Amino acid sequence: MDDDTIRPPPTDLSFPVLPDADIHQVAQTILHLFDPSTAGNPALAKQLQHDLQAIQAQPEAWGLIAGLAGHEDANVRFFSAHTAQVKIARDWESLPTELQPSLLHLLLQTLSSAISPASPASYQPANAVVVRKLFGCLAALLLRLPAVYFQHPIQTVLAAISNAIASGTVLPPSLPASGTSTPVAQDSTILRNKARLWALEWCSICVEEVGRAGLNEARRNAVRRQVEADVPAVMDTMIASMDGDGVGSGAEAIQAAEAACRCAESWIGFGLAADELTSLLPHLFQLLPLPAASSAIAEVCSESIFKYGKGTKVLTEPLIAWTLGPSGHALLASAEGEPSEEVLAFTKMLAALIDHSSEWLVTRLEQGEVQNFLSLILRLTGWQGVGGVEENISELTLPMYPLLQEAIMDSEIYSTPHETSPAWAVAKSFFMSLVAVTRQKVRYPGNGEEGEALGGLDKGDREAFETWRRDAGEVIVGGYYILRDDMLRDLTQVALQQIQQNAPWQDIEATLHCIRYSAEAVPLGEETSLPTLFGHKILGRLSQRTSTGLGEERLRLTVVCMIQGYEEWFKFHPDHLLPVLGFLVPSLTFSRTVSRAAADSLKALCDICRNKLVQHIGAFSELHGKIGDLMPEEQTKVIEGITSVIQALKPADAIGPVQGILAPIVDRLVHSVSAAQADLVNARPLLVQSMNALTACFKGLSPSEDDIFDALDDDEVSGSKNMAISAARADAGMTQLRARTEQAVADVVQVWDGDAEVADAISSLLKQSTLASVETLISLSPLPLLALVCAANDRQSSALWLSLASTLTLRIGTRPATWKKPAEQSEQEKEKERSEDEQRWTVIANAASKLVVAAGNILGQPGGFTNDPDVAEAWFKFCSALATRFPGILVRLPTPLVEAYMSLAIRGLSAPERFSLTTAAQFLVGLLASTRFPSPLEPLVEPLLAHFGPRVLRALVLSAGSDGPRSAIPNLAELLAALVSRVKGDDMAAWLAAVLAEPGFPDPRATDAAKDKLRTTVLKSRTTKKMREALHEFALVARGLEGTTYGNATAL
Repeated sequence: MDDDTIRPPPTDLSFPVLPDADIHQVAQTILHLFDPSTAGNPALAKQLQHDLQAIQAQPEAWGLIAGLAGHEDANVRFFSAHTAQVKIARDWESLPTELQPSLLHLLLQTLSSAISPASPASYQPANAVVVRKLFGCLAALLLRLPAVYFQHPIQTVLAAISNAIASGTVLPPSLPASGTSTPVAQDSTILRNKARLWALEWCSICVEEVGRAGLNEARRNAVRRQVEADVPAVMDTMIASMDGDGVGSGAEAIQAAEAACRCAESWIGFGLAADELTSLLPHLFQLLPLPAASSAIAEVCSESIFKYGKGTKVLTEPLIAWTLGPSGHALLASAEGEPSEEVLAFTKMLAALIDHSSEWLVTRLEQGEVQNFLSLILRLTGWQGVGGVEENISELTLPMYPLLQEAIMDSEIYSTPHETSPAWAVAKSFFMSLVAVTRQKVRYPGNGEEGEALGGLDKGDREAFETWRRDAGEVIVGGYYILRDDMLRDLTQVALQQIQQNAPWQDIEATLHCIRYSAEAVPLGEETSLPTLFGHKILGRLSQRTSTGLGEERLRLTVVCMIQGYEEWFKFHPDHLLPVLGFLVPSLTFSRTVSRAAADSLKALCDICRNKLVQHIGAFSELHGKIGDLMPEEQTKVIEGITSVIQALKPADAIGPVQGILAPIVDRLVHSVSAAQADLVNARPLLVQSMNALTACFKGLSPSEDDIFDALDDDEVSGSKNMAISAARADAGMTQLRARTEQAVADVVQVWDGDAEVADAISSLLKQSTLASVETLISLSPLPLLALVCAANDRQSSALWLSLASTLTLRIGTRPATWKKPAEQSEQEKEKERSEDEQRWTVIANAASKLVVAAGNILGQPGGFTNDPDVAEAWFKFCSALATRFPGILVRLPTPLVEAYMSLAIRGLSAPERFSLTTAAQFLVGLLASTRFPSPLEPLVEPLLAHFGPRVLRALVLSAGSDGPRSAIPNLAELLAALVSRVKGDDMAAWLAAVLAEPGFPDPRATDAAKDKLRTTVLKSRTTKKMREALHEFALVARGLEGTTYGNATAL
């Protein structure tokens, strides 16, 4: 038989059908499920769904397909088709091979019956869903059935559709007194239209299902060849529908054209060839401005072989000509009112076109046609109404402008002399107009203070408008890259004139909004416009405006945000810092919205400009006195900002300011603890607020590693600086203050009752108090805090304390540098160091001993890892910290405790929760790495490894091949590689042989060949990559996923 001949499936084999009684029972269950009375009984509906799913899972369910296909109820017929799709996707192997081709014959027959005009069921409204599900079944079958039985899948189904619909023209007459009524033969045009719509539906569903299927490469390519062989038939069907051939006129023609466009969109994404696209595009152009046609053309621009600027002759040029022609002019003549669906879809298509053709447009900027096209885009951006509220056209155009800006900067135009370049003049003129339009569009509606709602907008509309304004900010940034100083100068002059003329707040705010978003692009060396902006002419006069009204509040908020936008500029222009602070400080008490932004801006300035602001430390003392008037969140930001400036003082000079700001906070914390002891519930807000303020102090005084912060140069951060800090820390007042702080923290931990908000505050406080890489005047030692955490965990074990123990363990370092050579140290100093080391080891060992007992009490219980996954994850993180930082302490613990660590880790490898499993693996990897040669601990670990190694290996293989999540296989592979690198080859071979020799381990589906391949690869390889590949292949076999769609789709 010729390869191009459609080969019908064999029909000599009957497909299984269940007994009528079973079919009737299943049908009644389906009808019961969809009965309106069941909707009010969720428990019953859930049970019925469960029963039906259980029926579908049975091998006999193949018989439901034919048994239910002819039922009069559409819900039952849908279940029949759904069962077919489920069985094909999940249980294909359960269908005897000799019956697999017959399934195609059955589905084609079922489809023919479903759409035949001779069938009363075809006139049911719900029948369309059944037909679409049958199309899905046929597409699923295409992925499974050998190609020899389904050589031309699309043509085969198209032929079935055509034959079924054609039967409507040759219906036999009804028999007199028969009690039945045969549908009257329909007009041939109506039938052709139905056939065409079903054909387009099938072509769409088929290619979409093929495109999303998770097939291996060989099978995917084979299916693709099957489908591509039928592309001519698909093209003929689409083009005939677009042109209206044989589908009547009016609504029917539009319906067919829309269906054809949707079908074309699916096939464009699948990958039509250039010749096919070239043939298709003219037919799409003639359908404009039909929204479906616009959507299909947008898909050509974005996803076809023409993407990335190809095909401009057949795509870009005709589209621009259409847009500027009579049809486009009629569509876009008015840029006001509610935009139609045609305008919306066409604008989306234009956005895709500019994304596709931005380079082409830029190289032709001097052409009048291109300039007219860009002017039209600009007119769409300026569509009348509030952006995102009253109109949604303009937001579709906003992404176009950064694309044009980037294309200009990447083109030869950008490198030509700007003063004499005609193209550059066009670009500047266009972007100047764009900035003007954008400034008008970001303006709040109204004229001055009007009503109780800002700009007359309710909350939802205001949020939508703010989103539009943020997106418009990106347009302003792109405009600056083209216009540079001209844009900033013009905007500054406009703002100055508006303020001088006492313009409405909406006008001033819109201009400042544009200046604010320009900050991303403005260079730090700008010396012309920004000094005017932040000088007395603009900022000075803005600070004198009235503080009443929602409009003035919005204006002040924009100014505050604008200041933060230029925060790094002030680092190089410190003369403007005091005027800016003079604006920010009153804003802290303006309103909640403004005060929050002002606190953020103040903190950012303090961080970046701390060395410049330190000379004004007196003003910050005055600000500190006003902290009590602020809201809690603003208080912490201001405290953090002030302490950040204090950090720039010399350590000796910082003692007084630190005591001045920290002591009252500690006093407040002590007071809140006392109140909590009497009434914890009511005292909780004050307790949290006090801890957050204390955390802000620690955070502000910790040196930042961010380059933009105004920190000392590297050569200044020297031993003398650290010695000065040590001397300042030794001050009696500072020593006492730190002791009071530690005691206050300990008291907080004592009163904690498990509340989550208090827990978060404690966690942040303990982490920040020990965070600094170098000591600060108030940083605390992690050692007493670790002891404190262990004591709290003894009282009430939780993931919080285990997590903090992990953090503090990593923060514990070696002894502080003495800045003396060993020979220069006295015996007294050496003895002090030995004593400190012993104290350090003792605290850590005690913590390790206590916490393993606590973890064992929780995780050692049946279901411990399942019930408390957060505890398991935090515990293994502590284990990892201990194993990597202090492995000597871990392995020298009493033997029962070390065994407890290992036993919990082995149980963790079988944990069902991914993070518990991966952290357990990381702990063991860290332990193996930190105790291997040349570590002196290696001899101590060898007996431990000999005892627990086989158990670790068994748990690892079991998790990879059966119990654990497949996403954890890379972590298990890393552990396997670490284990192989530590164990002698003979021992590892013996362990593997013993583990893999267990019958049915790790799963009965694990074949001997898969086990042999795993063993060979593990013993030969030492790299994590090889281990991961071997474990993954073994897991697919052991889990029954080898060669399956799911297994291929979820490959690691």
